[in-house]
Amino acid sequence: MAKETPLSSRAFSKLRLILFTAEILTAVCTVATQFQVITGSIDVDESAHVRAKFRAAVYAHAAFIPRDETPVSRSQALENMEINLKVFREQAAQAHKQNVQILVFPEDGIYGMRFNRETIYPYLEYMPDPSIETWIPCKDPKRYNGTEVQRSLSCMALENGLYIVANIGDKQPCDPHTDPKCPGDGRYQYNTNVAYGPDGTFLAKYHKYNLFFEDQFDTPEASYVYFDTPFGRFGLITCFDVLFKEPAIPLVEDYNVTNIVFPTAWMDALPLLPGIGFHSSFARTHHVNFLSANIHLPSFRFDGTGLYAPDGAIGFHYGRGDEGLSPELVVGEMEVLGEAETRAAVASLHAVAARSDLSEIRIDDYSAPFQSGLFGDMYTFRTLDEPASKIGTCQGRLCCELEYAIQADTFSDNELFAIGAFDGLHVLEGTYYMQNCALVKCAEAMNKSSCGSLVFNSSTVFTKIALRGQFQTPYVYPQVILSDSEGHLQISKPGAWHFTGSTIETSHSFNGTVLNAILLGRDYTRDDASVDGNSGSHLMVSFLVVISGLLGMKLLK
Repeated sequence: MAKETPLSSRAFSKLRLILFTAEILTAVCTVATQFQVITGSIDVDESAHVRAKFRAAVYAHAAFIPRDETPVSRSQALENMEINLKVFREQAAQAHKQNVQILVFPEDGIYGMRFNRETIYPYLEYMPDPSIETWIPCKDPKRYNGTEVQRSLSCMALENGLYIVANIGDKQPCDPHTDPKCPGDGRYQYNTNVAYGPDGTFLAKYHKYNLFFEDQFDTPEASYVYFDTPFGRFGLITCFDVLFKEPAIPLVEDYNVTNIVFPTAWMDALPLLPGIGFHSSFARTHHVNFLSANIHLPSFRFDGTGLYAPDGAIGFHYGRGDEGLSPELVVGEMEVLGEAETRAAVASLHAVAARSDLSEIRIDDYSAPFQSGLFGDMYTFRTLDEPASKIGTCQGRLCCELEYAIQADTFSDNELFAIGAFDGLHVLEGTYYMQNCALVKCAEAMNKSSCGSLVFNSSTVFTKIALRGQFQTPYVYPQVILSDSEGHLQISKPGAWHFTGSTIETSHSFNGTVLNAILLGRDYTRDDASVDGNSGSHLMVSFLVVISGLLGMKLLK
């Protein structure tokens, strides 16, 4: 038989050390595992960090637009809306097949546009306050009269097991005798976003605060509306809202929103405000996911739908060109963003602005400055006269600097680019204060006054862009728009360029036919500034553009 031998004191000490070490390692592993469970970041594959994701979709919808010259009956209004709702149901079913969890439809996507206060009325529905009562219209359709559209959207969400956001009209009764703000017809009419959960529950409604020439609707009090999902908090804004502080900025900075759902009827406004460019810039600046669903009528400049993440586009649809004329369901996988990340991005945003120093940018006399109009404003431009250089320009309190390189075989006299600066109150199609640095392709190579005009195509390949400005606002929105000789617009994939709060800088591998690069600064505190002495000409241009837009809409008949 084997005989047990007592351990020596030295061996016993080693054994105790081994056991003690094992206990520590076990405790550390347990704590680490508990921490990962709390933060939702347990990784099966230890070689790489895998973030939680969700499947999102936005629909670029070629809306049917009624031709009502006088108010129609409710039954006729329902018949008109059913044309669009049928398409929505088909797209919701397609989204379900692709495991989409949230689907967003455009502003005006159900009843169209071109209404006045009377002609829109048959299309409106009374909506209860979802923060006060729980309602599943699909299962309880008779709770309120005249809610057929809400029932349809609720059933759409329920039958496909996904979140749905759409845009319809809300009517709320009021008494002009007791409410001094109540319209004379005894009702408020609101442009309204609605959200439904996978079980059909009416989750949220948001009344559009910043109306864009929408006399058929009333302006509500500012509100901050969001709904929570297992994959993040989603804030609701509509179209023109994205250009203003209220309610978009507080949603992100004060209400811990990490995703923006954005039904819109956005008229493309190159070079400054193309839908795919400016909407993606909001995601970059505020470190949020931005789900933008636009009306898709490229012939009338309604264009640009996409899923935008903080580091670039997940997917988008732009309709210029024959292959882009059809509507499209844009589907993509987006990362779940943490509230701490967005808060850190907000802090960084303000920290960068605080470090701004106007004297850091030195402007030489490399090329003579000149004035040219861009979106109704006079910019101070300088042309890019060499295939690689560093140049700058100033206007007012803003200075802009561009360091660039162009692929030698694409630098020619056939295309002209310029960098421009604007610091002032913009009054075309809205009044708001901007500080902008803009690298643009001029419409005509031999005509400097065309710099800032509408142009779609480019053959000039940039291999480096470092565009920066010394802004007096932390709210700077960056975009880089690419194109080709046929005018097919693109935005870069994630990682192609980076934004640091006041600077766009392309990666070392960047190589693209650039149409424009923009740093759009919004100084919200100065929106109410008095219009200067040039306001008369600005307002006349604004009037002509609005009239032109109305005539264009007339063609939709």
